[in-house]
Formats: sequence, C-alpha cells, structure tokens
Amino acid sequence: MKPLILAVAICASFAQAAVDDDCLACMCFVSSTGCVMPDPLCEDTDWGEVCGPWAITNPYWMDGGFQGGTYHNCVQSWECNESTVRSYLARYVKDPKATCETYSRTHVGGPYGPQQDYTLNYWYQVKNCLDYGLFTPPSVED
Repeated sequence: MKPLILAVAICASFAQAAVDDDCLACMCFVSSTGCVMPDPLCEDTDWGEVCGPWAITNPYWMDGGFQGGTYHNCVQSWECNESTVRSYLARYVKDPKATCETYSRTHVGGPYGPQQDYTLNYWYQVKNCLDYGLFTPPSVED
C-alpha cells in the first residue's frame, strides 16, 4: 500500500493548475482595451515592442515556446497568441492552487510579477473585468 501512496504523492507534486478561460479573457480585455486584435498590431513602449491582443513581447513569446514560427507571425494569430500566453503561464506558474491574480501578475510582470507592487494595477483591472463580466471571448478569426 505504501508504494501506491508514494506514487500518488509524487503525481500530486507535479500537478499544476491551468489558467481558466475567464481569467485569460479578462487579461486579454485589459491588455488590448476590449480583447481585440490591435491595429496597428504592435506598439513601441518604454520597455519594448508589444504585440497582439495580450500585448506580448518577443522575449515573452520565446519563453512561451517560440509558437507560430516567428514572433511577428504568431502575434497576428488569435490561436498563436493564446497558445503562447498559456504556455508562458504554464512555464512560470507552478502552484496547483494558483489564482487568477497569480496568473495575471505573472503575465504582466514575469516570473516574479506576483511579488512586485507594479503588477497590482493590472490585476485590479483584470479583477474588475471578472467581477463585472466585462470580458468578451476573443474572435476565432485570424
């Protein structure tokens, strides 16, 4: 019986929650002012170029698994944007009990985002979206 308990404990230690669809949609809503494919697609900011409906950067795209062949090809596609965000968050959020706050603050602030005060404003905007049902699912059109 003990080997079975050990096996279950080991499997549980590798369990990981995934960001839920409502949280992901609200992050999109906040990142692109309504969860839309931005026009223009990319914007230069003080900390680099951000592109697509989740406002991802080239390093974020790389950490998210180099999806879609190239960064600029990926950010043109809803599916590739979403897949990159999900992969990025799966890479950096390991707590199986992670909340939308953790995912949101990691999305906007990187692996240490949940500990950074500057990520709170983004989280409050995502929380407002969740609390008031402001999000709309992203279009599946590419």
